[in-house]
Amino acid sequence: MCNTCSTETKHRNSRHTECCTCMNGYPKKCSCGGLIHVEETESESFGTLLVFRCDKCNFVFDIQEEEY
Repeated sequence: MCNTCSTETKHRNSRHTECCTCMNGYPKKCSCGGLIHVEETESESFGTLLVFRCDKCNFVFDIQEEEY
């Protein structure tokens, strides 16, 4: 899924160690053996959020508001 870059590329459940939709330094290895990706999502209350989630165990490590 991550081997091509486009605005429609999603990296959920990807096993690629290089993900063109992740921010610099990601994905990172999770202790479960999966990869931690950075997903951009919209929230009605907070605007654009960055969600740091493992593609294998689905654990959310961090949620940050995107800064412009």
